[in-house]
Amino acid sequence: MNKLLFGGIIINVTGVLVQYYVTCKRELWFFANQINMNYNNDDIDIGKFIHEKSYSRENKEIKFDNMVFDYVKNKNDLTIFEVKKSSSLTIGARYQLYFYLYNMRNCGKDIKGVLVYPKERKREEIRLTDEIIQEIDEIIEDIKRVVNLKTPPKAIKKPYCKGCSFFELCMV
Repeated sequence: MNKLLFGGIIINVTGVLVQYYVTCKRELWFFANQINMNYNNDDIDIGKFIHEKSYSRENKEIKFDNMVFDYVKNKNDLTIFEVKKSSSLTIGARYQLYFYLYNMRNCGKDIKGVLVYPKERKREEIRLTDEIIQEIDEIIEDIKRVVNLKTPPKAIKKPYCKGCSFFELCMV
């Protein structure tokens, strides 16, 4: 799988690292360097609640290698589902799911991903393309660079920064 050398240790590139890379390289650096903020905020609690209560008949948290799928269905094709609180910030979730599809692409079945937003009753189907495969290759390489920086990347103010658990560390 995708491994990187970090502080003398080898760690796996995960879907969460890919998600942070796409949304905020500074958050990626903090997370990878084990600088954790208060995760007891309302947005995270709501997200956990939605994740626990939605799709209760499905087997959840399927662990495979360095990935954790919210749930999967394996009928004619393999479908990996990623459940999210809101579609307001889909880019990170989309790339997290692309990363899962990227790692599972050689499983011998047709594979797709579905982003699910239960509160909004929305779904978005995700398919891997050659362009996305190349982009994920580049993202994995750049994650290695970002997490090994001596200091975090410069803060870039984005519309969703106020909801981030790192907001006070980053922007104040």
